[in-house]
This record gives sequence, structure tokens and C-alpha cells, in this order.
Amino acid sequence: MLKPNEEIFDLECHGLKIIQDPNGYAFTTDAVLLANTVKAYKNERVCELGAGSAVISLLLSKKTPAKEIVGVEIQPRLADMASRSISLNELTDRVRILNCDMKLAHTKVDKSFDVVCVNPPYMEYDGRVEDATEIDICKREVLVTLKEVVESASKLLKYGGRFYCIVKAERLTDLITAMRLYKVEPKSIIPVQPTIKKDIDTIIVEGRKNGNNSIKLYKPLVICNEDGSYTKEVEEMYRK
Repeated sequence: MLKPNEEIFDLECHGLKIIQDPNGYAFTTDAVLLANTVKAYKNERVCELGAGSAVISLLLSKKTPAKEIVGVEIQPRLADMASRSISLNELTDRVRILNCDMKLAHTKVDKSFDVVCVNPPYMEYDGRVEDATEIDICKREVLVTLKEVVESASKLLKYGGRFYCIVKAERLTDLITAMRLYKVEPKSIIPVQPTIKKDIDTIIVEGRKNGNNSIKLYKPLVICNEDGSYTKEVEEMYRK
């Protein structure tokens, strides 16, 4: 099950485990926050774009009753690791990984997804593609831009389908512009603060394919107390 340098980590959620390589890309709190924002219901289909180690797909398998969850990951090593985590948790009947470019995902699956969620690369990349590391590809726009992420999601969503994305605050305008371009109307915004005394640094946005133009702004979600411990709200996200 494990390959060299890999370890099994406890996700502290309904007994879920995940395979990670401490020397490669590892999921962050942002993934946990997004997974706790996504709403998916019985008989619905969910697609996670840029799945990485599939932490969001794994969490959604326990936090929602969705009947099918498909994680799309372009990097073969991460896709393989994610698939083995799914097997480790005996979830192969509901969760699977598609190892392909998310821009092509709509050509490889039934496109009528009720939900598409993504924790996309946050930053631009100014180096050569061939020099990019696994972590670069996950965190920077090496292989896909934010605009292309939204376009990919739109192609996968059914009419009225829901889109969930978490981005750095400075990319919010880029995200909303792309969403409207591809007919995914922003419906709610949740600002995220590291602590109550720090500026908002990330934003969680929910959109609706072909939705109307109403939007709701929620109060900021604060991640940590001043002593570095998780706030009660975030602690409950990790535990429930």
C-alpha cells in the first residue's frame, strides 16, 4: 500500500486515513475549510478538480451523502497516491480518481455533475514548465490558470449545479470575472481570517450554473485564536 517515504495520516474524521509524502505536496487547512463548505445531497454527483491527494474527496465521502465523487488530478504520482487512499478507506464504490488534465475532464466523464469544487493554484508562475516541481504545480498556475479552472468546472456542471472554490483574497476579482464569463453566478462569499487581528487572506465562493444575480456575504470565518489554537468553529470542522 505504501511506497518509499509515504506515511499514513489520521484525518480525525470518521476514521478516515490519507496517504501523504512529507517531502511532496501535502494538503492544507484551506482544503478542510472548503470541504466543510460544500453541500452535496443524496443521489448527487460531485467532482473535485485538482484533487491532489484527494483530501477533499475523502472528507466529502463522510460529510455528505453524495452517491458519487470523482477527483480529477493531472499529476500521476498524486493521482496514484489518492487512489490508494481511497482503497485504504474502502471507498472505491463511491469515490474514484481520474488522472487527466482538468481541461479535458468533461470529455472523459458524464458531464452532469451537481457539484464541482476546487482548491486551485493560487499564484501565477513565471518559470519554465519543465522546471516546475510537484508543489509548484499544485500551488501555482503552471498547467492551468484560474480562468481555465472555472471554465473546466462550468463544462462539468449541470444547469443549476453548484460550484465551490477557495482563493486568496487578491484573486477574488479574477475568480468572479471568470465565473460570470462561464455562466457560473456567484451566490455567496465567506471571507477567511487567520486570526481576528489579521487581515482577510482567503475567500470561499459558492456559485450556481446559470443562477440569478443575487449574492450573500457572510461574516468572516476566523481560523485561529491568538494563542495559535483553532477557534471553536474550525475545531468542529475537523471533528465532525
